[in-house]
Amino acid sequence: MTQRNKEQRINYKLDETIQVDQNEIKIYNVPFAGNSNTCREVFVKGDRVLEFNISGDLTLDQLAQKPVFRDELVEYLYSISRQLVSMVHNGLKLEKVVFDLKYMYVRLSDFSIQLIYLPFEKVEPMEGPDAFIRCLLNKMTYAHTSALECANQIIDYLNSQKEFNVIQFNLFVKELRLKSQLLLIGEHVSSENKEKAANSAKTESAILIAEEAARNADIARMQAESEAKRLTAYAKQQAKVAKTAEEMRMLAEAARIQAEINRQKAEKEYRDQSQTAVLYACQVQEQLDDAVRKEYEEAKLRAETAARKAEEEFRKASAESERLAEEVRAAREEEMRAEEARMRAEYEARRNYKEAEKQEKEARRRNEEIGRLSATRQTNRIDPEEDETVVLTNVTEKIGKIPVLIRKKTGEQIYINKQAFCIGKADQGVDFKIMDNKSVSRRHAYITNINGIYYLRDNNSTNHTYLNGDMVYSNVEIVIPDNSSIRLSNEEFLFKMN
Repeated sequence: MTQRNKEQRINYKLDETIQVDQNEIKIYNVPFAGNSNTCREVFVKGDRVLEFNISGDLTLDQLAQKPVFRDELVEYLYSISRQLVSMVHNGLKLEKVVFDLKYMYVRLSDFSIQLIYLPFEKVEPMEGPDAFIRCLLNKMTYAHTSALECANQIIDYLNSQKEFNVIQFNLFVKELRLKSQLLLIGEHVSSENKEKAANSAKTESAILIAEEAARNADIARMQAESEAKRLTAYAKQQAKVAKTAEEMRMLAEAARIQAEINRQKAEKEYRDQSQTAVLYACQVQEQLDDAVRKEYEEAKLRAETAARKAEEEFRKASAESERLAEEVRAAREEEMRAEEARMRAEYEARRNYKEAEKQEKEARRRNEEIGRLSATRQTNRIDPEEDETVVLTNVTEKIGKIPVLIRKKTGEQIYINKQAFCIGKADQGVDFKIMDNKSVSRRHAYITNINGIYYLRDNNSTNHTYLNGDMVYSNVEIVIPDNSSIRLSNEEFLFKMN
């Protein structure tokens, strides 16, 4: 809340979610029981606020700092109780009243306290009227002991009540007010005039009650007039609706009559068209019967032809199936023969391997003999300076024929002087290294001597081995005829028996 003391105006800021009850604002804005405040919903600097215009001189918080007499205290409480009773009679909720000393103004001219009412559902509960009255009495400064005794009397009353009732509290305050007026009268008039003064006070109290009842009746009259206007407008609207409904009924009746006429006309047309349709249907049925019979005969002929073709196709398929079965049987027999040949070849290879070992031993023996013969030739020279030819008797006969490979690219001659002669590009494990051809594998192929017969075998090379243009399969030994062409990848050789 923001307070402007000079303008006696209070602005209560509203959230966007708060819904203000405009009907409660209208009721609150009607002056009642000395309360002449007004409330309206406005926007101040872009904020949605409730603006209260208050007729008052100072706040209760400021009033509590000044000494208060007994009659003033009673008048203040009477003003509060009257307003609370009036709010209850007008359907306003007491829990929406702001019981805060800082925001409750006092009009000193008639000792009335202006209560503020918030016309919306509050999220947080506020202080009740009984707690507020206790707080007010505790904060006030009293001018004399009679005022303090009156305050204690009010607190004792509140303590004696199990539940605060605003109407009963108003009656209690009225009695205090009457007693206070009697005390004032006793101080200023003689004893014989006390009864007259008391009657005058009662009359004044009755006048106030009558005024309050008149205001309540005025509010009820305004509400009744508003309800009457609403009912009148509703009745006019209903009359208009009834008139429109009658017009619609008449239009509907006319439409029904026209529909009946159209139905009869349509029924007559339907009968006429039905007769024509029956005659036409008979003619069409006869034509259809002839067409169906003809179509049936043609379909039967086509079906018989298709059946004959299917039977012929079946016979052909059966013959083809038998032929394929025969081929499968032949393939199986061929596979069995190939397996048998493989087994024989494997046996022959093992036998040849053993024979090759024997040949290798024989070759080593021959090489040793050649070495001995060479040593003998050196020994038999008479004069080292003489360049005479030494005859090696029967050397060639003892050694036998040694085959030679002639490399076509360079003309090199490679003597096959081992039982198993390896050719490749590896640095180790080969008998002849091909250094300038990267397409040759590391150990590309073998030439083996088995009983004086030379075989060529590919050693799982990348670019394959060829004999006279035919590829040699890996790990299969092929006999090398004299003057044969051998190609390792793209490196060509000529095989000759020396």
